Amino acid sequence: VANSAEALCGISDIIFTQTPGGSLVLEKDWLKDTGVTIIASGSDQPTKQEIPNDVLAAGKYISDLTKQTSRVGELRGALQANIMTESDVYAELGQIVNGEKPAREGNEIIVVDLTGTGAQDAAIGQVAWDKLSKL
Repeated sequence: VANSAEALCGISDIIFTQTPGGSLVLEKDWLKDTGVTIIASGSDQPTKQEIPNDVLAAGKYISDLTKQTSRVGELRGALQANIMTESDVYAELGQIVNGEKPAREGNEIIVVDLTGTGAQDAAIGQVAWDKLSKL
């Protein structure tokens, strides 16, 4: 498919990260400029960060639960670096699902930060797997 994470990001509309680590797995300049959705669903803890702060701040940041992502999710690092505030969170996932706020509206970067509301994680993982298995 691709020889590197950079090459793969450059051709991907959807990027699903699932690591336990404190190492960044992509960079903003690797992303397509025609809109990309990043789903960050790694093993969240106070030291974990997969997605660079500039990526989080560049588009729509959607959390599963903002109070939780601010402590153990990707949002934590952006808050600590004073790059984002909780008011920069576009929506919580439930607001998108129930139609209260629109999801994609153009070529923006969308980051969905899933910190572990177990049932959501399992359902999203299954949907992602089902769709990718059909490619």
